[in-house]
Amino acid sequence: MSRAIACIVADWGTTNLRVWAMAADGGAIERRVSDRGLLAVERGRFVETLEGACGDWLAGRRLPVVMSGMVGSKLGWKEVAYLATPLGLDELARHLSPVEAPFAAAIVPGVRFDDPAAPDVMRGEETQILGALQALGCEQGVFLLPGTHSKWAIVEDRQLVAFRTYMTGEIYGLLRSHGTLGQLMEGEAAHDAAFLRGVKRAIAGEPDDLLHGLFGVRALGLLGHLSRPDLAGYLSGLLIGTEMRSGLAWLAAKGRSRRAVAVGSPGMLESYRIAAGLCGLELTSLNSDDVTPGALLTIARSAGLLARGRLEPGG
Repeated sequence: MSRAIACIVADWGTTNLRVWAMAADGGAIERRVSDRGLLAVERGRFVETLEGACGDWLAGRRLPVVMSGMVGSKLGWKEVAYLATPLGLDELARHLSPVEAPFAAAIVPGVRFDDPAAPDVMRGEETQILGALQALGCEQGVFLLPGTHSKWAIVEDRQLVAFRTYMTGEIYGLLRSHGTLGQLMEGEAAHDAAFLRGVKRAIAGEPDDLLHGLFGVRALGLLGHLSRPDLAGYLSGLLIGTEMRSGLAWLAAKGRSRRAVAVGSPGMLESYRIAAGLCGLELTSLNSDDVTPGALLTIARSAGLLARGRLEPGG
């Protein structure tokens, strides 16, 4: 490589591993994506899995490796304790948890919202939110992070003060692949008229109408009101629309306007952009690939790792 690698950063989730070789000036030298997420790591072989993804970057170099996401969960490389809200996102660097490896490596902690009535947790999204603040040059706002477990989060003065999770993506995947709904469907969801119909059904129905609406997906297919290829899009729209309706009600209860920054993959961002337009939510979109590596590098630099090139127990 023509540019020197100063740090390796990784977003390690349940199904995928994304790694970046970062230069000291904050630029990403190279990005790699692997399907070796947590579920694909055999018998705790995290060191070998990471070396398989970017071992050539590490060879002969004393580089820090900073990781975020589900790699710090009970199923991950090492369980890292959640930090409680309200949490200053700039404090993440003070709580890195080193892992045992032949190279210097540590995991960014997750965050917990410890409400006894409705507790919540996140891993990885806190880093993306920090990256979004950096990219936009702002100190506060509402952030929407769509995905398997979508997050809605509120930041004030760079402090994560509240958030909530929706299992939108996971429920779609389960219903699409299993049970009576999945048996009727052909293909995957598209941003078409069926998707729009599903969103409109969600926002027009009663707030507690989702379970009835889900059976309606089956009835629409059985009675010929939607074709098999259209059912997945309708289901996706119904679930995202339901999330949007609930999320907007939550924001209203918190005294927030209908404005948010969405951080995610291009496909998910497009789905949420379309749904937001129907729900009256003003959405600014950021690709997670554009904000995550810079945030992780900032955490590494704030922790003094670029200068030391090593990690001490306790962060």
